[in-house]
Amino acid sequence: MAGIVSRIHQGRYDSEKSLLNLRKNALEKNRVDVLDAVHQRLKKVHPKIYQRLVGPLYERKRDPKYKCYCNYPKSLHEVYEDIMNGSVHFHSLMCDDCWQEDLAKTWGYYGWASKLIPKRVWDDLCEERANDKFVE
Repeated sequence: MAGIVSRIHQGRYDSEKSLLNLRKNALEKNRVDVLDAVHQRLKKVHPKIYQRLVGPLYERKRDPKYKCYCNYPKSLHEVYEDIMNGSVHFHSLMCDDCWQEDLAKTWGYYGWASKLIPKRVWDDLCEERANDKFVE
């Protein structure tokens, strides 16, 4: 069964549809080796999809005392769920990297483009960030 993994690494399934189908099947069948190969290819040939479904494209580290997305990375879909549940951590709102790389990109995809995040929810999050970061 290692043949599928090598074919994935060779780029034989580089279309978005093929990689997403392989990912879905690997998750259903608990094939960690195939999932890892698919994630590597997604990161290389479809980075926006990788970021949306898997996680950040590069590693960011902050002081371990902070509980922000730099230290606890999440996919944009998971960040979307945090926004909708109102569970974005205070440290993520204070961190400029988290705001730019995680929250603003999530708004771009799930809010502005897809209309899944209501503008009211985004405005409330922006207000919360402004109050936490800039008001003493």
